[in-house]
Amino acid sequence: MTEAASFPLTLPDPLTPDLVPWARIVYSSRSGNTQAVAEHLAGSFGLSAVNARAELEARMEDRGPDGRLLRGDTAGTADEILLLGFWAWRCGPNPTMRDFMRGLRRRRVFLFGTMAAWPDSEHARDCLACARELLAEGGNELLGHFFCQGRLAPAVRRNSRHPRTPERERRLNEAEKHPDAADLAAAEAAARAVLTPLMP
Repeated sequence: MTEAASFPLTLPDPLTPDLVPWARIVYSSRSGNTQAVAEHLAGSFGLSAVNARAELEARMEDRGPDGRLLRGDTAGTADEILLLGFWAWRCGPNPTMRDFMRGLRRRRVFLFGTMAAWPDSEHARDCLACARELLAEGGNELLGHFFCQGRLAPAVRRNSRHPRTPERERRLNEAEKHPDAADLAAAEAAARAVLTPLMP
C-alpha cells in the first residue's frame, strides 16, 4: 500500500536553500555512529534527519501475514533524493534499514554507513554490494556512497565470538575513535559532490 503521509523537512541552510524540498536523510543507528554522520549532513545541507525505525513503525499496517514489510513505496516523492545511513550488519545494512530499503521504488539514493571494519576492506565492499542489490530490487539508482569506521557497542565487543587477534584488537581500538571530525568532513564532501550537480 502506498503511503500518503510525508515527513516535512525543516531548518533550511541559507547556503543551500534549493536543496531542502527535494532531499531528506533517513538513518538507522545502534551506537550513535551513524546518527552522528546523519546529523552532520543534516546541519550541512539544511535537512532533517529521520530515524528509519520511526517511519517503519508508522507503517505497521503495511505488513503481511509473516510480519515482513510489504513492498509499497515509502513516504515522499519519486523525485526526492534520499540520503540513507546504516550500520553494517552481516555484510550489509542493518535489519531496520534493509526493511526501509525494500520499500523504495525508483528513487535516487546516496548511502552512508559506519562499521568496525576498515572502510576500504572486503567487508565494506560486501556491504556496498548488498545495499546495491537491495536498491536494485526496487529500480532505485545509487548515486554514491561513503563509509567510515565506528565504535562497537561495548557489549557487542565483549561478547563477540571472533578470535581476539592482535590485528582485530588494533582495528577495534581504532574504530573507537570514529566517526571523528575528518570522517564527518569527508562524508559531507562525498555527499556534496553527488548532490551539487543535481540541485535545481
